[in-house]
Amino acid sequence: MKFSLDSIKISIAGARLSHLVQKDKIWDHGSMTEQARIIFYLMQKAKANGNTDSLKKQCSVALFEKLQREFDGLEERENKWQKDNLIITELAVISAQPGKHNKPDMFTALIRGYNMKAENEKHDDHSNKFSTEWSFVRQGDWWMLDEIRY
Repeated sequence: MKFSLDSIKISIAGARLSHLVQKDKIWDHGSMTEQARIIFYLMQKAKANGNTDSLKKQCSVALFEKLQREFDGLEERENKWQKDNLIITELAVISAQPGKHNKPDMFTALIRGYNMKAENEKHDDHSNKFSTEWSFVRQGDWWMLDEIRY
């Protein structure tokens, strides 16, 4: 078995989740990863059809405004979102922090995969792979995407 910093983070987050889920069902690992997967594919769909409105209920206000500015900037330059066919190969919760003081509950998901479109073209193995971390914050009984780090 290959050990990495990510596998250690996943183990620590899993242990923390097992304790948190006993207190509050929102910390269910399965529903957290499914929420991340759903929003990931909604993001891809929004980029493909050029409309970010479907993300409004899934993202924090700050992130949605940032995405909207990026989209508007592309329209002004008459560019389009790059249409990718991204496939997730690994999705794991790598961090889980219950809220303290003024900070909300949050978790970070590691999303890895590849671009199916690039796979069909002749590239080296690393050019079509991606890895990103998405941070989610709790909004009532729901998780909202708050930050994307590449």
